[in-house]
Amino acid sequence: MLRHAGLCFAAATLCSLLTACAGGGYGFGGNNGSTQVDHIALTNGSGQANTFIVAPPAPLGGGVPPPNAIFVNRNGQPATALPIVQVNAVGTSGPSNVVVPGAVFTWTAFLTTTDLATYSSGQNGVQKPCFPAASVTGGTVLPDVSPFSTTPVIWIQQNGVYQPLAPNQLSSTVYVSPAPLNLVTYAISRTNYCITLTAVGNGAQAQTQVAVTSTP
Repeated sequence: MLRHAGLCFAAATLCSLLTACAGGGYGFGGNNGSTQVDHIALTNGSGQANTFIVAPPAPLGGGVPPPNAIFVNRNGQPATALPIVQVNAVGTSGPSNVVVPGAVFTWTAFLTTTDLATYSSGQNGVQKPCFPAASVTGGTVLPDVSPFSTTPVIWIQQNGVYQPLAPNQLSSTVYVSPAPLNLVTYAISRTNYCITLTAVGNGAQAQTQVAVTSTP
């Protein structure tokens, strides 16, 4: 009986882990110690809540990388520097939203395909529509841009160098770039596409739209 119960427990545990990893987006939530995170607040580098806009590089737009930015790929080899927008996550707990010190999170991203999403323009809270991203080849398949992919859009900065966020890597700050120009573009007559960004930690989750546009 004890052996049977142990096998059931192991199977249930394995099932829960596989479920957490399913979907190629994120796996296990951030490890924030014993303090429960009830809410995650997302802000940009200027402290604005839920306002995340990045201009694509030429020829699609006029976005430029940070000055003197160094980018590397997963192998540590030099990579093309990209425009990015900073995203900070802060975990809070309880009805008073007490900040959880040192809270870190796992992250994922995917290209937004619905025409119902909106993003904050940063102009007195005005929300603008997100248009679905389009494939450069004209097909219907869009690339995976999650940390599990070969074409990620989420970066971290370590020792002054930007590198792709690894799958399930924990961080309180990430940077989001446009998708590769050779794969993703605006739909016909549209001036933006959006990236759905999600942060997960200790059961809490926050999601926002990062607008890729030169005309916020």
